[in-house]
Amino acid sequence: MGFPMLQSLIGKNLEVTGYDVKAKSCFELLGNKFVEDKKGFINSSEVIISVVRDSSETDELCMGENGIFESADPITLIICSTVSPNYLKKLAKQSPQHISIIDAPMSGAPIKAREGSLTFMVGTDGHTFRLVRPLLEIMGRDIIYLGEFGKGMAGKVLNNFVAACSVVAVRHVLAESNGFGLNPDELVKVLNASSGKTWFSEGLFDIEWAQEVYSKSNTIGILEKDVHSYLDGYVYSKTNKHSWKKNFHDAILDGLKNIPKIPGMN
Repeated sequence: MGFPMLQSLIGKNLEVTGYDVKAKSCFELLGNKFVEDKKGFINSSEVIISVVRDSSETDELCMGENGIFESADPITLIICSTVSPNYLKKLAKQSPQHISIIDAPMSGAPIKAREGSLTFMVGTDGHTFRLVRPLLEIMGRDIIYLGEFGKGMAGKVLNNFVAACSVVAVRHVLAESNGFGLNPDELVKVLNASSGKTWFSEGLFDIEWAQEVYSKSNTIGILEKDVHSYLDGYVYSKTNKHSWKKNFHDAILDGLKNIPKIPGMN
């Protein structure tokens, strides 16, 4: 997600650079917009948009060797990754006072990142939101302000749990379609013209990872990570912990790990 977001910003002639743990050779299209040195990248940045995979990579970016928290200069760190709301609050407590953290997780898949039409769910104080909103509007179409720090991430993990349910359900029925005498392409038309329409079914032919099988390293694996981020917040929420909810959560995780292939999909 970070790569197409950066490409979108470059295309709009903003003064931006990118950094990644991967070698510069992986990002030849960026030319001199890619910075290989982590410390140099951080020290030359007033605003850093973090689009890493998970909390461990966020820890490395912030508190690892030459991390953001070592910088002596003020930095605004915008967390766009999906992590647990509880982890995010712990990270903020560890942050130096001159490092301002905003949670602004995004949704929309790489196609929306390239288009600059992502959805951002933002958690920060009102003054900071007004300052950062113009930047988010360059990358996104829907900028949803949810209130104080942490609420943006709360909205994101709840949203992603619904998305995970949709992915499991759509992939499951498409895998079963032949047994009912339909091919998957026909069933997609039915879903998208009827009550079964979801974000995933509608974008099935545009979402790059739509037909992936489970692997911890791919996007289905990231969805699994997002469900665990939701569950981490759920453990500490004030809602009742009924056994049927645990069964439902476990079923979604099991569904992702055993997500079926789509037979004969064009």
